[in-house]
Amino acid sequence: MSIKYEKLVFDALKGVSNDRTREIVRLRFGLDDGQRQTLESIGKNYGITRERVRQIEEATLSDLRRPASINIFKPAFRLIDAFFNREGRVVREERLLSALSGCDTIHPSKGAVFFILSLGDPYQRLVESDKFYSLWVNSKDALSQAQLVVDYLVERIEGNKETVLLNNIIDFSKEANAQIDKKVLCSYLDATKQISQNNFGRFGLSKWPEINPRGAKDKAYIVFKDQKRPLHFREVADLINEAKLGTNLAQAQTVHNELIKDARFILVGRGTYALKEWGYQPGTIKDVIIQTLKDKGPLAKEDILNEVLKSRLVKKNTVLINLQNRQLFTKEGDVYSVAK
Repeated sequence: MSIKYEKLVFDALKGVSNDRTREIVRLRFGLDDGQRQTLESIGKNYGITRERVRQIEEATLSDLRRPASINIFKPAFRLIDAFFNREGRVVREERLLSALSGCDTIHPSKGAVFFILSLGDPYQRLVESDKFYSLWVNSKDALSQAQLVVDYLVERIEGNKETVLLNNIIDFSKEANAQIDKKVLCSYLDATKQISQNNFGRFGLSKWPEINPRGAKDKAYIVFKDQKRPLHFREVADLINEAKLGTNLAQAQTVHNELIKDARFILVGRGTYALKEWGYQPGTIKDVIIQTLKDKGPLAKEDILNEVLKSRLVKKNTVLINLQNRQLFTKEGDVYSVAK
């Protein structure tokens, strides 16, 4: 069943006899072009105060809530209620208006839906806060129920210390509310500011750089986490652009400069980097050899090669040349140690 929301509002406004009042309401709710105008802009246009505009709006809505007028909107209310109930009774405003009107861009139909929501008694608009975007509810306790689930998810994700997939989020949410529906959960996730999804489909806390990257270094970090392997800086730039992490194209040299300066990244070969958290050691080849011998004690040449090549993408000869430094390393038989 489809509803022509604009026609319902048009029919209801026929009962408003004052032309100026009708025009002010149309401007206030964006019924002509989808652009809802502020109290102040309308007041300036008509030479009245913003408070007077608010009074006109409230008086008109109050009149339209009377039984003779409100009955016009009953078919719309049934559809809107059904949508709310499927979505857990908490829906982010922009998604609600788009879903009900069938319009993703600014459109008078969205204005008409907003107008009808403003008339309906169970519907309440909650302004944007630190934890949620602007949203609508059709139940007094709906937001508190959503907040309980979101708070639990934030705690679990933070404790996990890693981004997770939607299936993990679903599992976490079942711990908080065994009966929660996937559609309801997705509505909560859409409404909250605390949890977001990155371009690779992984969820995490919105404050994490893996979710909302700032600059080339954070975008590079997301790419490394997704690829799970060492990458050349040029490949990193290409992957950033392929994933559309930002509006500007990533430049290879900029990425290279950022990787050099950030301690999260380790240069493991010529122009190739890896994440320090993967166990790669910072420093030169000789530094890696020294640290290896300090950690594991004296080792044979082949064992040293195996250990160093775990954290560096270099030729064997590069390692062997460094081992020949007698000021740094001593050799007894086939075993090397750090010089004292």
